[in-house]
Amino acid sequence: MEHLPHHDFSDVLAEQLRRAPYVLASLVAHVMLLMLVAGMMLLQREETEAPTVLAQAAPPPPLIDEDPPPDDPPPPVPVETIEPQVVPTEVLADALDLIEKGDPEQNAKSPFDSLSDNAVIGVGGPPGGMKGGPGGPGSGGPPRATEAAVQDALRWLADHQTPSGLWDADAFMHWDVHADKPASTGPGNPVVDVGLTGLALLAFEANGNSPSEGAYADRVARGVNWLKSVQRDDGLFGDEVGNPTLYNHAIATMAVGEAYWMTRRSPLLKSSLQDATGLILNARNDYGAWRYRLEPTGDNDSSITGWMVFALKTAEAGGIAVDAGAWRGAEDWLASMEDKSTGRVGYVWEAGPGSLPSRPAHLVDAFPAERSEALTAVALLSRVFMTDGDSVRRWEDHPQYESLRRQADLVRAKLPRWDESDGSIDLYYWYYGTFAMNQWGGKHWRDWERALRDALLPNQRREDSADNHFGSWDPAGAWGEEGGRVYSTALCALMLEVYYRYARVLGAR
Repeated sequence: MEHLPHHDFSDVLAEQLRRAPYVLASLVAHVMLLMLVAGMMLLQREETEAPTVLAQAAPPPPLIDEDPPPDDPPPPVPVETIEPQVVPTEVLADALDLIEKGDPEQNAKSPFDSLSDNAVIGVGGPPGGMKGGPGGPGSGGPPRATEAAVQDALRWLADHQTPSGLWDADAFMHWDVHADKPASTGPGNPVVDVGLTGLALLAFEANGNSPSEGAYADRVARGVNWLKSVQRDDGLFGDEVGNPTLYNHAIATMAVGEAYWMTRRSPLLKSSLQDATGLILNARNDYGAWRYRLEPTGDNDSSITGWMVFALKTAEAGGIAVDAGAWRGAEDWLASMEDKSTGRVGYVWEAGPGSLPSRPAHLVDAFPAERSEALTAVALLSRVFMTDGDSVRRWEDHPQYESLRRQADLVRAKLPRWDESDGSIDLYYWYYGTFAMNQWGGKHWRDWERALRDALLPNQRREDSADNHFGSWDPAGAWGEEGGRVYSTALCALMLEVYYRYARVLGAR
């Protein structure tokens, strides 16, 4: 067996030392290679991993009670401001000497005539009234002082309409525009809010304002919408409030009826007017007229009958069907209440034909009924408007001419006079008397017109244009406490709008 050479420890060590430089070089090379690889791996890790930073947590967002706004809110819609009409206030020197021309060329058959060409039922606005229609006293229109008074009254009424649209009898002063001045006075009875709203609307409508046109279109639209909102399913405007119920309803029906006409028979108003008209017809007594109740009771009175005649005439002008028996019943009743020797028309059957107008019990002495021909004026105007213009061309040809003439003479004999000391103020009488005398024409109208302006214009509140009463009339007269300042202002404005509100039935005399 061959023996391998023997190497002891010293020999092995010596051999390794001879090879040491090569081993060290190899070791150094491997170490450097490992360091290069490790550096590349570290750089790659820093590029792909973000460092972790420890910080305090952010506070929670504040609590918000209301809902957050939408992501994309719609742009605001600009609101158009309707400015009231400004009318010059100069007084014409010859205002009291206007020539009475009536309606000689158009010869209207009825004050509610002509549905064509945007016409309105005798009320102002194109092409009626002040704008050239048949209602004026001639080409000159109303005196400037009179029209200035109308505009001031309309501004006062506009300022005192509630945001919801009504005119509030006992709270209108809450909408006074001058906070630094004393509040306006003269509250009325809140049970007549519906009727007051109707009267105020009629004053605006007579001056050419409809729910869609005119300087006060927004006021008219709000008022009409409020009346619609309080109309019951049976057609009644408002609630049953005792004796004022049908007065309220008749006046509201007139206001909605004129709005219906002026909006060219808007379908939005048609059903309301139809329902209101139906209620009036259902409330009429068989072969008779009207009293206070919704259900016929056999009782009639001349005052409420006059308002019903005008409400139905307004509806009929808009194309709403009206039973012809209503006209016959009203004519028969008014004729039955006439004192044939004087022409005076009485109030109710119990008081008898020719009886004096009614008064609140506590004001009988303050406003003597004998100073008024209110019911005679109601009867005269109602009979004038129920006249068939096709068959009657002159008042002298009217089958009841002598009766009408006596009534016209009675009204002319008691002209308007604003005297609080003798109780002669009766705005209700003056309202019917103004339109009756304007229809009758001639000297009757000229005398009445002069007296009316002398009574109304100096007594309109015009002391200070920044006063809360400016443009209104104090609630004087027998019914001032009931209606209040809104009532007196609306009625006075309507009287001064007589020049263009209704066309002449028979033209000039």
